[in-house]
Amino acid sequence: MDIEHTRNIILKVTRSVLGAEISENTPMEMCPEWTSIKTLQMVMELDEAGVSIPFERIAEIRSVGDIMRLTI
Repeated sequence: MDIEHTRNIILKVTRSVLGAEISENTPMEMCPEWTSIKTLQMVMELDEAGVSIPFERIAEIRSVGDIMRLTI
C-alpha cells in the first residue's frame, strides 16, 4: 500500500469515527468528540482496512499526524 493511499484511508476512518471534518494537523484536544474510546475504535477500523498500528504504541496517539507517523 502506498503512502498516499494509506493517508487517505487514515483520514477517511478518522473522519468517519469522529463525525468531524479533520486534517492531518488536527490534535486530539481540538476535537471534543475525540476520546480514548474513539482512538481505540479508529485503531480497530484502521486494522480492518489494512492499516496496522502496533498495540504498544496506541498510547502515543494524540493527533492524526501521530496515526500517520505510526503507520506510514
